[in-house]
Amino acid sequence: MKRYLPIAVAVASIVSAGQVMAKEMDMSKATCKEVGALPPAKTIAVALWVNGYVHGKAGNPVIDSDKAQANAEKVADYCRSNPDSTLADAIEALAK
Repeated sequence: MKRYLPIAVAVASIVSAGQVMAKEMDMSKATCKEVGALPPAKTIAVALWVNGYVHGKAGNPVIDSDKAQANAEKVADYCRSNPDSTLADAIEALAK
C-alpha cells in the first residue's frame, strides 16, 4: 500500500492542477513574465508540469520533493532576473 500512495498523490495533484489551468498555454513559448502573472494555484500547476517535463526528459520517474522545491525556487529566481525569457530557456539555462 505504501508503494501506491505517492502515485495516488501525484495523480490527484495533476488532476487538480489540470482543473485549475482552464486556459491553454504553449509551454514552449510561455515567458517568465506570463507565468509569474498567473494566480498561485496556476503557478503550482506549471511547477508540476515543469517537474514532470524535466524528469521525463531524463527518463527518471522518481520525484524528490525537496529537490523539486529547490529547482522551482531556482527557476523562480532566474525568471525574476530574466522576465522576458521563456520558461523553456530558464529550464535549459539552469540545467547547464
